[in-house]
Amino acid sequence: MAYSQHTLYGGALVGIIVAACVAGIAITGGPGEARKEKEDRARATAMAGTAVALACYYQEFGDIPEDLTIVEAELSKAASPAKQTNVCAMADIQKDPISDEYFRLKREAGEVTHICGDFATAFHDSGNYLVYSSRYVVPDLGEARETPGEHCYELNLSAKMEY
Repeated sequence: MAYSQHTLYGGALVGIIVAACVAGIAITGGPGEARKEKEDRARATAMAGTAVALACYYQEFGDIPEDLTIVEAELSKAASPAKQTNVCAMADIQKDPISDEYFRLKREAGEVTHICGDFATAFHDSGNYLVYSSRYVVPDLGEARETPGEHCYELNLSAKMEY
């Protein structure tokens, strides 16, 4: 059976397209990697919101208790003194949206110094998705993560709370 020149060119073109698709998926990681990146963006956003809530609580009441449900309860009250500034009016303690657990807090001499979470991917972009006010509270959250896994970010609970 003889193949025409058009059949050979068509077959070659299909081969090139398939190879390009395979290479693209190999380079980008495919839809599974994109899902992990989306989850990490949601995790970082929740972490930023929690950091702002912690700063709001700290600036009004002082030390952060071990039991974050105490902080949650105070921030859920509309009349709470911790909710009286524009930035703090919507602040709340958020859980990791993937694991549904509170972010871990590191303490030194009894005071909260870092907020920690487990990330599924490395991160090399800028943190444009972060709440603007959180940049003062957790300034290095938008910086690159070279590896996946646990990452802890230093908190500035005394940061000026503004938009």
